[in-house]
Amino acid sequence: MPNPLSPPVKEMLARGVRERVFPGGVLALFQDGEFYLEAFGWQEYLPRPCRTEMDTYYDLASLTKPLATTLCLMRLVAEGKIALDDTLARFFLVPHWLAPITLAQLLSHQAGLVPHRPYFARLITYPFEARKKLIITWILKEPLAYPPGLKTRYSDLGFILLGEIIRQVSGQELDTYFAETLRLLGSNPKDLLFTPKKHSLPVDKIAATEFCPWRGKLIKGEVHDENAWVLGGVAGHAGLFGHAQGVLTLLIKLLLAYHGEEEKGFLTREVVRTFWDWGQEGDRALGFDRPSGESSSAGRFFSKKALGHLGFTGPSFWLEPEKRFIVVLLTNRVHPSREPNKLKAFRPALHDLLFKELGLLAVKN
Repeated sequence: MPNPLSPPVKEMLARGVRERVFPGGVLALFQDGEFYLEAFGWQEYLPRPCRTEMDTYYDLASLTKPLATTLCLMRLVAEGKIALDDTLARFFLVPHWLAPITLAQLLSHQAGLVPHRPYFARLITYPFEARKKLIITWILKEPLAYPPGLKTRYSDLGFILLGEIIRQVSGQELDTYFAETLRLLGSNPKDLLFTPKKHSLPVDKIAATEFCPWRGKLIKGEVHDENAWVLGGVAGHAGLFGHAQGVLTLLIKLLLAYHGEEEKGFLTREVVRTFWDWGQEGDRALGFDRPSGESSSAGRFFSKKALGHLGFTGPSFWLEPEKRFIVVLLTNRVHPSREPNKLKAFRPALHDLLFKELGLLAVKN
């Protein structure tokens, strides 16, 4: 591919560091069978400045949804253990207003659930072993924000439920089942993982996130999301950590399977297309965003068939299936504080610049 770090791209990344859009990050690109990675700026400013490395691990936040939870559900669907039209009533004792909600509606954020609840503030007062059961109980008592299927509204709650469904059906905790799933694909489970400290990942390899006032410390090596943290760092909506090459490698496997070129085990053309081609005119595929509606982070030039996702802490990816183009940007924009969020404007501008520099503008449709 043409050198993606042309002077304009290099200058934009350097400006992002200078203007405190983020401390730094890693940019990873894939196009026409070639990939490119570049680390820039600082891994963190506190407690001391530390340069970003190519293998710096980032808190992937909501990238957990497509990369871990959705991948595990792809496996369960492919193995015939669940179906996308299975309802919540199959897995839980639920009130009548939740009973008809399907897995597909949870995955596409059309289940009618509210976006977020600060459950952590209550859960922290309960013994750890009681928390996972309690949060599911509380979610299943929530009134709906709108009738299921009527519209799309992003929700962490739906993916917390999906994480629990994976545990029920697989008989394993989400992090264990996800690691096993990566091994089936020939991937290294240490590239993308939950609870990095428990896996003896050196803490100096992990980018810090925010100084958390209620935890009373700088968050480094443990999940930033509060609800995931009180659950032990493993949840269907957040908790995954990884480095840029690990994210890019998994996305490449999905992309090649989508085209039927490198199918492995459960990851077939049929299952990937079932998830990715779902609702092509809407804001969401199954587990993945599309560049429409609220998903303006893709910029102006990704097509309506593109897929991606953002994470609150600063990571993102977008991919163009037909053009076989992927861009991964891992940052910790919440370090040392989540405000102001300058990345919201920076990210789409970077994507637009990459399209121009790589000669990809003809792909828009």
